[in-house]
Amino acid sequence: MTSLLAINWLALLEVAGVTIAATALIGALMSAANWFFTPEEGLDEALPAKRILGWVMLVAMGAILAFGIWLIVPYFHLKS
Repeated sequence: MTSLLAINWLALLEVAGVTIAATALIGALMSAANWFFTPEEGLDEALPAKRILGWVMLVAMGAILAFGIWLIVPYFHLKS
């Protein structure tokens, strides 16, 4: 009897591993951005250099999320 469904387990593990790694990276970037936006003790707001680094972290996180959405949505992969 032949199977109608074959599962490539290595590919499934690869997708799971990349998903877990991307989730950890996004969480680390968000945590770092939060840390950069937090002012030092005794100051009303964070230093300008720390705020710039916080925005860099948020932009990097947004780029990773946009790339993930691009990978998921088949409409963006149409060949003409």
